[in-house]
Amino acid sequence: AAAFNIARREIDGTEFVMASPLMHKFMGMVDRVAGHTETVLVVGETGTGKELVARTIHSSSHRRNKPLIDINCAALPEHLVESELFGYEKGAFSGADASKPGLFELADKGTIFLDEIGELQTQIQVKLLRVLDGAPYYRLGGNRKITVDVRVVAATNQDLELAVKEGRFRKDLFHRLSQFQLRVPPLRERPEDVVALAQHFLSLKTP
Repeated sequence: AAAFNIARREIDGTEFVMASPLMHKFMGMVDRVAGHTETVLVVGETGTGKELVARTIHSSSHRRNKPLIDINCAALPEHLVESELFGYEKGAFSGADASKPGLFELADKGTIFLDEIGELQTQIQVKLLRVLDGAPYYRLGGNRKITVDVRVVAATNQDLELAVKEGRFRKDLFHRLSQFQLRVPPLRERPEDVVALAQHFLSLKTP
């Protein structure tokens, strides 16, 4: 263990172990980005810890005492994404028996983490872009404008630049989301972390 500069950080009850110079440099960038207010796009392969990065950004920001709301854009059926993000009024659609605030309202003054952002369908991309630009919006079926103060952190394992070229993702939204872009290096690029993680997990099993 002495050969490595092992650092540990606890984020929402999860211990983040790192030893590689690459990861130390990356987390330094995360800390710097956290102090700003701009939108952040976290890119990286599945399993690289993009959600943990988003939680680090929130917990290291001036919004740390406000809500962190997260949604996996790929986990919801298309017709539910808009109502989840922006809320709905009673009677807006079949089954809407009561009004419900959207996740953007719940995240007001805090952070919203949009995981798998590349899965958003085009019409939601348009509405999201307007909200990111500070425009008020309506709940589904609503007639009252809602304004929120939310920092957006988005994540994807897709190549969004390719998605833009293929017409699957709006170019203006991509640029708006990636005011800061952080690429999480995969484990194969930081072998020192493999050793550190192995030692960490072994220590947990040692009585």
